[in-house]
Amino acid sequence: MYNKDTQIVETVSGQWLRFPNHFKKSTCLVELSNQISLNIDMKSGNVHVHKKDQNQVYQHIGDVFISASSSNQIQCNIMQSHSLERLDSFFSGFMQQGSGETAKALEKEESA
Repeated sequence: MYNKDTQIVETVSGQWLRFPNHFKKSTCLVELSNQISLNIDMKSGNVHVHKKDQNQVYQHIGDVFISASSSNQIQCNIMQSHSLERLDSFFSGFMQQGSGETAKALEKEESA
């Protein structure tokens, strides 16, 4: 039985997922097979990541911020959430189209 502090929200595939009442659906809500949902804001490029908890409620665990510059660089920042008020950055990187050296640099940064 679910308490009144949760709501159900429809994904783009027609699935219904349970979220806390403070959850606000963005442009596109997608459920992945590994109990992760992505709430995508197409205007800002932000992707809010949620994971199903032991009560079958999807809780916010972090954000992915994606942007592109005019020089064919893609910037990706990932923020992990420890609580709804505080976010910690644990990865940030640039990728330039056709640049193998940049990809190798990103791999080194991720493994550090």
